[in-house]
Amino acid sequence: MSLKSIAMILHDPTSHLGGLETAICVARQTGAQLHVLCVGLDYTEPGYYYAGAQAIVIQQNFEVAQKTTSELERIARQRLLHEDISWSVQSVTSLPGGLNAVIADEMRYCDLVFVNAPYQEDSNRTDTSVFEACIFGASRPVMVVPKAAPTNANFDNIMIAWDDGLPAMAAAREAVPFLAQAENTEITIIDPPVHGHNRSDPGGRLAGYLSRFGARADVTVLARAQPSIAAQLLARAKEHDVSMIVMGAYGHSPLREAMLGGATRDMLRLTHLPVLMAH
Repeated sequence: MSLKSIAMILHDPTSHLGGLETAICVARQTGAQLHVLCVGLDYTEPGYYYAGAQAIVIQQNFEVAQKTTSELERIARQRLLHEDISWSVQSVTSLPGGLNAVIADEMRYCDLVFVNAPYQEDSNRTDTSVFEACIFGASRPVMVVPKAAPTNANFDNIMIAWDDGLPAMAAAREAVPFLAQAENTEITIIDPPVHGHNRSDPGGRLAGYLSRFGARADVTVLARAQPSIAAQLLARAKEHDVSMIVMGAYGHSPLREAMLGGATRDMLRLTHLPVLMAH
């Protein structure tokens, strides 16, 4: 398993470029082709404006969206101009309601998509829409990069947040290109069920699976010590100098997590490290 095509989505010219920098490093290390999608959002709401103003507002909003894509494309091309990697830049405009369809169509041909972390202080609603469009619309793994994360892509020490669920398995499988090259991998399990079918060896089957790809994984079982699983995982990651976290996205529905909270949303909000997620 190897990465051949990766992508980065840009939609805000004022946002940090940590995701793009990390994607460039990964492309350089793996030889993958990097595709940068520059998205300009047209916030026109058809039927909302009074008669006579509709055409004017539509034109103005479209021009703003085009200006955004032009600026994003300029930023991307200027950054990539002297890089010795294979890359391409594409610009699109979309209504907010059509963003999922646009991203789903474009990103389904990529092995991994890089995005800036949603739910953080410097993020906005579009960051969340972009993340969920990649995870659900395109069914692609996503590397979430917060502003505070290092951008060198030296993922030598990786943590897999394991709960034996399908999203966690999907994330671990998609992370194999990184796990096979890492010096250390820890399969971290918090409070495994005492009556589960793997209770005698939690995480053992995953470690065996990953070993077939050359990944060396140790299993660590922890008691629940903090109200938030994400906070405990990040504390563990800080103690052991982890460089990337791998975990499943939305073991529960996004609506349930929005209403009641959940590990995915907490991790996206709190992380200072790159997180590879899949569903």
